[in-house]
Amino acid sequence: MTKRIVCKFGGSSVADATQFQKIKALVAADKKRRVIVVSAPGKRNSKETKLTDLLYSTYDLASKGLDFSTPWTLIRERYLGICTDLGIKTHVTDDLNALEKKLKSQDPDVTTDFLVSRGEFLCARIMAEYLGATFVDAFPMIAFDDRYRVTAKSYVDIAASLSDENALYVVPGFYGSDLQGQVKTFSRGGSDITGAILANALEASCYENWTDVSGMLMADPRIVAGALPIEYVSYREIRELSYSGASVLHDESIAPCRAKNIPINIRNTNRPEDVGTIIGPTPAETKRPITGVAGRKGFSMIYIEKGMMNKEIGFGRRILAVLENEGLSYELCPSAIDSMSIVVDTKALAAVQETVLEDIQLQMRPDRIKVFPGIGLIATVGHGMTNKVGIAAKLFTALAKDEINVRIIDQGSSQINIIVGVDENQMEKAIGAIYEAFVA
Repeated sequence: MTKRIVCKFGGSSVADATQFQKIKALVAADKKRRVIVVSAPGKRNSKETKLTDLLYSTYDLASKGLDFSTPWTLIRERYLGICTDLGIKTHVTDDLNALEKKLKSQDPDVTTDFLVSRGEFLCARIMAEYLGATFVDAFPMIAFDDRYRVTAKSYVDIAASLSDENALYVVPGFYGSDLQGQVKTFSRGGSDITGAILANALEASCYENWTDVSGMLMADPRIVAGALPIEYVSYREIRELSYSGASVLHDESIAPCRAKNIPINIRNTNRPEDVGTIIGPTPAETKRPITGVAGRKGFSMIYIEKGMMNKEIGFGRRILAVLENEGLSYELCPSAIDSMSIVVDTKALAAVQETVLEDIQLQMRPDRIKVFPGIGLIATVGHGMTNKVGIAAKLFTALAKDEINVRIIDQGSSQINIIVGVDENQMEKAIGAIYEAFVA
């Protein structure tokens, strides 16, 4: 049989019964779609609270011995309403009753991660019954080691649990098992990662990530009106863009597919006729020098200046050790012969800033040390930039034309990206200027 397709459906794609019906049609349209991963049902309108947030609220109240009926009633209504609208008999009522009983008794097995994971668990149970598919729980099939990495055994267990290539399986996303045998959730958006792990284990022909947009755009449409779609983007490019703010796909979901060259196709559940965006190996040719531009706010720059810094062996290592001792990671670290700049997350720095500055002052005796908050980082990414004369000049000319002051410049040796740091209040303007220079 032809290799299977793993399909992940996000919260908007399973928000109500109508969306479930669309998924059934999509599965019927391509017999290679044999493994379905689902998120918890998303919001049906902007005023509604996400189910995941309702589950967090329920746990907070229940763990304190308080009345949790308000959020719990909303949770019950969402799931049972979907079942009623689909006209299916389901075990979800029993699941909800059993869970409510455990919450009332403050069962120690009901941890935060366990309760929040029920959002995906219950959705997958309903989806399996509606599609006539086999439900396979992600717990304990997907297991994490002490460094929060998926164990090698997990891939073997997945292949064994989903071994029938003719069967249709439904698996809940977002969680697995820790070393203590308890439910452990991914970070928000983690169902993307579950789908990628399954695609890797099954050596799928494709990983389809179904959401409410028709793929990725070259820039945030809230910043650049009419931004063009990205038809094809490489694994490396998407990693850069995702990290820098392009949030269509969880950035940690790239590695499992990249390891086996499995293409990822971002599709729109509401517009299945759109081809979406393909993420795969490096393309042979590119139509434009850049693939996309994205940015994130919320950074600060620690600027350190000391004469003859370049002659002081171990200077950079000792500074970074100060950050490490305080549990602080860094984003960029551009340097010159007598100065060094370290870009860090502003919120993370705030908790330890006084200690970090004191330790650097004590250990390094710099001539000057200062923190510059309010930095926005912008990544301009594209394999078409490689070895092209004038790319950087074009970018900085565009920024200068719009009177945007560049605080930081970083270009990797791979030459597929140029990162600039600007004042946060100029970030949107800078993204627009760069897009216009290369695309418009």
